[in-house]
Order: sequence, then structure tokens, then C-alpha cells
Amino acid sequence: MLLVMIGLMVVLTACGEKKNEGDSGNAGAANANATADAGASEPAGQKTLVLGTSADYAPYEFHKSIDGKDAIVGFDIEIAKEIAKDMNAELKITDMDFDGLLLALDTGKVDMVISGMTPTEERKKNVDFSDLYYLAEQAVLVKKDQTAQYKTLDDLKGKKVGVQKGSIQEGIAQEIEGAKLTSLAKIPELILELTSGRSDAIILEKPVADQYVKTQTDLVVSEAKIVQSEDEAGAAIAIKKGNQALVDSANATIKRLKDGGDIDRFVVEANELVGE
Repeated sequence: MLLVMIGLMVVLTACGEKKNEGDSGNAGAANANATADAGASEPAGQKTLVLGTSADYAPYEFHKSIDGKDAIVGFDIEIAKEIAKDMNAELKITDMDFDGLLLALDTGKVDMVISGMTPTEERKKNVDFSDLYYLAEQAVLVKKDQTAQYKTLDDLKGKKVGVQKGSIQEGIAQEIEGAKLTSLAKIPELILELTSGRSDAIILEKPVADQYVKTQTDLVVSEAKIVQSEDEAGAAIAIKKGNQALVDSANATIKRLKDGGDIDRFVVEANELVGE
């Protein structure tokens, strides 16, 4: 591990003065030049790890007012912080349009991209990827006394289904024949819709559903399965081709976080932030 870290310190440059470029003039680009520091001021000799992300994809990465200040948060950001910590590097976050991320990586404006990115074969031609750090597993949450009614996704046809607005789950629900969608910004509001009977079921990330089952004894995760391939649901970290030291370091951190159950915790905490 020490050799990996030493090698990585050599390949990283002090990118603290990199500017975010290449953003178009749209609503997402209003924050295009936002760069958020994670951690204290940089000690002498410490390297900087620059993360490229598109902070408009909750709960992966999104803007949130924390103590009156705009911050970029989300479970992707927590993973990036852990990678930087393991490298003894300062993390700097560069927010830009999603379609400019890989170009920024190729031109050296950022050192890695974490943005809920699926490692497609086409992308692999131009960049290297870490191991998958997250496979989005979906769940259907229902009232416990209605478990028998919702054992498959087909059982939701024509039913009232709650989803978080603008989420992956909203897209899934839109494919259910005749489903009447209730799309709300906050998951606690969706839980209220379900417990009050205004919705028959909710589709959400399984780690989040599991947390609500622990605290809401009248709710249960349905047997209904939502099958997605890794091509549709897997996320990995993009790194400039040939930078094997950073790939190795990222993979080591991903393994540590997976083994400790930390990534599931990050997902739950990020979803809670979305709903606050």
C-alpha cells in the first residue's frame, strides 16, 4: 500500500489553481466555477487531488446549503473524501456539466471523475475505470398488511406509486403500465403518502428502504424485484488512461469502504440530506 501511495504522489500534481472550464451557459453551469474544499488548509508538501463531478444528481452529488453556505454533498463526495484521506491528499471539487467531465479528465483539469458514471465499453476506450463502487439496487416499500398484494412489479400496474422527483426510481415507475405516480422532492413526504394510504407503494434505493423498515414497524420491503444490469446500474470512478497508481489507490479505498459497510451508510445519509 505504501508503494502505491508513493507512486501516486508522483503522478498527482498540485491542481489547487485549476479552473473549471468548458461549461455552457445553462442553469447547471451557474455553479460551474464552484470549487469546494474538503478538509483543512493544505499542509506543506501535501498534494491536491482534484475531483470532477456534475453536482446535479442527488443523492450521488448535489448542492446543499450547510450552515448557510453552499456545499457540494452526496455519497460520491464522501467516497472521494475517503480516497483523498487514504492518499494523505487535499480534495478539491470542481463542478461542471456532465458531458464535459471526461474531456476535463483527458486534458488534466481534474484527476478523477466521480459522478454516478457507468463504465460503458465506449467510455473505456478513452479512460480507465476503478472497480464498481456502487450497484444501484432498488426496492419496493409497502405497508406490512399489504405484503401479499405486491409480490411482483406487475402487481403495481395501475396502482399509486410514490417516487422521488427527478430520480432513477421515477424513470423506473414511469415504465409500469398504468401506474399513477406521485413524485415528491422529499422521501419523508413519500413515507407519509404510503403510511396514510395515499400511495400503494414507494420505489426507492434499497439501503434507504431498509432504514425506514427499521424505524417504521408497519412498513416492509416487498418481494417485488427490479432487475437492472451493471450497464444500467453500476457506477465507477473514471481516471485518465495509464494512471494505474490512482486506479489502484481508488480500488483499495473502495474495498475498504465496501468491507466496512460505509458506502451503504453514505447512501442513506445522502438521501436524508436530500429530504432535509
